[in-house]
Amino acid sequence: MLARRRSRKPEGFTLIELLVVVIIIGILAAIALPNFIGAQNKAREASVKANMRTAQIAAESYATDAGGTYPGSATDTTYQTYYPGGSSSQSGGTAGNYPVNPFTNAQQSPQSFTVANVQTARSSVPGALSSVGSVYYAPITASNGTGVTSYAIEGAGSTGTALGGTSAGTTLVLSNQ
Repeated sequence: MLARRRSRKPEGFTLIELLVVVIIIGILAAIALPNFIGAQNKAREASVKANMRTAQIAAESYATDAGGTYPGSATDTTYQTYYPGGSSSQSGGTAGNYPVNPFTNAQQSPQSFTVANVQTARSSVPGALSSVGSVYYAPITASNGTGVTSYAIEGAGSTGTALGGTSAGTTLVLSNQ
């Protein structure tokens, strides 16, 4: 009888094979991580835009009930009743819930700022705002003194500057003008 020679089968991976796998995973992570971070910032800025739209809807609802006059300030307590969850009423109501700032994960009321001309604001380069992820509300008073007849709403992105418009070098401004 011939003696059979048994060959020894490897039971696992060699150190070189494991190092190659770890290096490949590291390269893939280095490629994917910047894309992931960029996608997070875009999602947060999209959330700021949604918050701007919520503020705009609240201002338009306020004006519908107030005969065409818009809120006089971002902190107007009656204006807050027009946010989601509130019971709007010009004589008082339940305060609504302000949108959540996507960068701080806290509810935040709109901040006040000043805009003299909506078209000029839209065509300007996005400027610095004071707080990342915040929504800004500016009442615009009529030149004849009939009250607040318009508004401008801007939002701050991840760098604290106003969100850009659809064309390069422009600012996104929501308004009824």
